[in-house]
Amino acid sequence: MGELIRENGDISINANILIKKEDDIFIAHCLEMDIVATGDTADQAQRECISLICAQIEYAFAHDNLDNLLHSAPPSVWSEFFACKEQKEMRYKIEKRFEEANQKSFLPTWLTARTCNMATACHA
Repeated sequence: MGELIRENGDISINANILIKKEDDIFIAHCLEMDIVATGDTADQAQRECISLICAQIEYAFAHDNLDNLLHSAPPSVWSEFFACKEQKEMRYKIEKRFEEANQKSFLPTWLTARTCNMATACHA
């Protein structure tokens, strides 16, 4: 949950994402950072959320602003996520994109995201 994990020399930061459908829109919510993205499909909402998470991580590490990286989602959202019976884990490469970023700054190599898609009724 927002922690740095060292595995085989690579460093990964973990995040949990809850996807829900409200009306005709899919909502992806990163629980550790309280970041929300939307899309016409669950995949699109998840991709948008992953992009925002990676940008937030990159910016925080590049500007030595780690104190503001994590902002937990409300407990009710966490409860929904942990009620999920099927969670899918994926790894995403984090790459530097900010030109003004300190070239010597550390940046985790991977984002490991565990996703629960409630739109597919994965919970009890």
